[in-house]
Amino acid sequence: MTSVRSTLTRSELKVAARDGEQLLLTAGLPVLLLVFFGLIDVLPSGEGDRIDFLVPGILVVALLGTGFVRLAIALGFDRAFGAIDRYAVSPVKVVDFLSSRALASAVIAVVQLLVLTGVGMALGWRPAFHPGFVAVVALALAAFFGLGLALGSTAEGLRSLALANTAYIVLLLFSGVVFDLGELPGGVASVARLLPTSAAAELLRSTTEAASGSMGDWLVLLAWAIVGPALAVRTFRWR
Repeated sequence: MTSVRSTLTRSELKVAARDGEQLLLTAGLPVLLLVFFGLIDVLPSGEGDRIDFLVPGILVVALLGTGFVRLAIALGFDRAFGAIDRYAVSPVKVVDFLSSRALASAVIAVVQLLVLTGVGMALGWRPAFHPGFVAVVALALAAFFGLGLALGSTAEGLRSLALANTAYIVLLLFSGVVFDLGELPGGVASVARLLPTSAAAELLRSTTEAASGSMGDWLVLLAWAIVGPALAVRTFRWR
C-alpha cells in the first residue's frame, strides 16, 4: 500500500467513526435486526433452524450497508460539497482514492462480521465454516464497493442518499436476505436470484454449514464482483 493510500484510508476511517448516522445504519441496524428476528419468530425462513437462515442474511445486510450505501452516500456528498474537486488538483491518483475508500469500508465490514458472528452465536448459531466463506465475503464486498462507488460518482448529495437508501430497502425486501425467496411469486423470485445480495446470502448460508454452495450462485456473485468495480472505474470523474 502506498503512503498516500494508507493516509487516505486512515482519514476515511476517522471520518466514518465520527459519522453517527451512518454508523447507526451500517453497524447498529444489522445488530438490531439480528437480535429482534433472532428472538421473535415472525419471518418465514423455509426449512431448517431459523437462526441458521437468519444470521448469514444479516451478514449480507451489514456488507451491503458498509460496502454500498455508506460509500455511495459519502462520495455523493463529497462531490456535492466540492471535496472531490480538491483532489483533482492534488497528486492523489484515482486508483489510490478509490481503493482507500474500499479499504476503509473493508476494515469496517470485518469488524461488523466479527460482532454479528458473536451476537449470532449468543443467540444459538453454530456455524461450520467452509473455506469458501472468505471468498464469498470478498466477492460480495467487491460487488457492493463497485456499485456504491458508481452510484456516488453519478449522483450527488441528496440524490445519492435517496437512491442508495431506496436500493437498500428494495434489496432487503427482494433478495432472500431475511426471508426465503420461495415466499416470492415465481417470476419475481427468478429475477431476485440474479441479484448480488441473493447470491451472497445463499452462499453464506451454504459456507457456514460446511458446504460449497451452488455453482449458479457463485457465477452470479462473480459476475457482479466484476461488473461493480468496472462500473466504478468507468463512471468516476474528479469533476
